[in-house]
Amino acid sequence: SYLDEKTGFIDQIVEKKKKLIELLKEKRTAVINQAVTKGLDPKAELVDSGIDWIGKIPKGWQVRRLKFLGQAIIGLTYSPENLVSEGGILVLRSSNVQNGKIVLNDNVYVNKLIPKKLITRENDILICSRNGSRNLVGKNALISKESEGVTFGAFMTIFRSKYNKYISQFLKSKTFNSQLSTTLTSTINQLTTYFLNNIFIVIPPDKEQVKICLFLDLKNKLVDESINRVEKSLGFLNEFKLSLISNVVTGKVKV
Repeated sequence: SYLDEKTGFIDQIVEKKKKLIELLKEKRTAVINQAVTKGLDPKAELVDSGIDWIGKIPKGWQVRRLKFLGQAIIGLTYSPENLVSEGGILVLRSSNVQNGKIVLNDNVYVNKLIPKKLITRENDILICSRNGSRNLVGKNALISKESEGVTFGAFMTIFRSKYNKYISQFLKSKTFNSQLSTTLTSTINQLTTYFLNNIFIVIPPDKEQVKICLFLDLKNKLVDESINRVEKSLGFLNEFKLSLISNVVTGKVKV
């Protein structure tokens, strides 16, 4: 009875903190969507975009399809015989994209001749285009200096353009996700290059793109720090719960 009461109270706190993390993520998505569809100036003059579901956009902005801004490239096909433990080239996969960043663990290497266009470049956008889990299709991350010069697997797609810092923010927006959801079904978990190329993006002039990216980088950093603090507190709560149970059942704490 003692442990039911105490652990139940801890579980309630844990659930509230998990909900807080989800709220922080939703807030981040909302901030990104506002910035990449309406800009940073709330007093900006708005004009009709010409597309009903997009609505009005700031004057001077354009609605373009991604295929007119850059190139979508499908990843490398390889066989088990190409896998090596050392001396090969790193193949980025879905597991290397975590929380909008490239994470270099759970790595796979191949010994195979790699076409030049399949070698990652800084500011490429790596996108999960096929996955057993529907929720993972579309997750993406910007290739950093540390993750350039490698390759990527056949279930991944690289989008390459000079606008990628801005486009990478757009690909985290509700506007992108709402378009993505129209191509995913219970039987098809794939973002084809055809569909990706035909995604509509609201794009501002170059100078405004820079301002928006700087603004969102700061906002994303603040949200990430908040989420990290909450996740750390979840770890402490879990440790405390296990410690409490251990101490009670071994008689170290009297009840």
